Amino acid sequence: MDTPRTRLYRSGNLKRYTSVDQPRSSVAHRIAAFSDDLHSEFAPAAKLAAEAGLDGLAVRHVGGHNVQALDEADVRAVRRTADEHGLAISAVGSPYGRDFHLGDDAAQRRAETLLAQMVRFADLLGTPLIRIFALWIEGKDPLPLWADRPGTDLARVVEALAPSVALAERAGVRLMLELEGASHAGTAAEAAELIRLVDSPALVLCWDICNGWWSGEAPLPHGLDAVRVLPVVDVQTKDVKADPADPRRPLFDQVILGDGDLPYDRLLPELVASGYDGWFTVERVYHPRKPEEHPRLQRDALADVERLRSLVSLP
Repeated sequence: MDTPRTRLYRSGNLKRYTSVDQPRSSVAHRIAAFSDDLHSEFAPAAKLAAEAGLDGLAVRHVGGHNVQALDEADVRAVRRTADEHGLAISAVGSPYGRDFHLGDDAAQRRAETLLAQMVRFADLLGTPLIRIFALWIEGKDPLPLWADRPGTDLARVVEALAPSVALAERAGVRLMLELEGASHAGTAAEAAELIRLVDSPALVLCWDICNGWWSGEAPLPHGLDAVRVLPVVDVQTKDVKADPADPRRPLFDQVILGDGDLPYDRLLPELVASGYDGWFTVERVYHPRKPEEHPRLQRDALADVERLRSLVSLP
């Protein structure tokens, strides 16, 4: 059967990525963090990342500025610094999809202009992955609203994404769709349907496990079942505790990885054992706070890295 996953393997200018249900590959998974979760400036973040044994960093904010506000000289400096520390750039953490609502032609033009810029930055940074969201839902930003899913006709989202997907195909990059409850792909099941409808090797998945739970999807069994046949290239790890009044529902305050109630101790080893060879990325959202000005934030991010490393280490 010809599926988006098998087409991903055969596509000419797109490198092969192994999905989570493939036999174990000789290519090992890698561990990353967002640079701005370690330090607002890239050079100190790279130093911390190298000392912590990370394989790479995702670029989202540098010097307090979103990646879209950087110029090419800034981006070249980031790549140079990463190379000096032996780090890969795992992904461009673009904001594509935020404030891009269905039917908003002006927002669509802005998003497509942004993507062209991100394609150039991805080339400079040496990564094929550009993080995107599946368009924004009006009024859905507050976390407590995420679990009430909108039931959107995803065909409209596919139509809006089509020019961007075509650009990604031409450029040989992958649009890494991250789960986000304020978007039309808050759960792995929604992302799976969107990826099926788009039907392009250029659209792949970033499984943000916590965001899926915040969006009402239990990671076990539902999230894992949905991603088994998807082209997953990044698994993002945040942890939270369950609501004592209803353990099926999550709270919203982040804790150290492994101290919450997400079943990472079962999920991550299973992904590794089944052959997943993409990125695992720790994530903490601090903005507008800077980790170097709040030592606990920096310590928590580094603690997450250590916990993640132990969770994905096969016996």
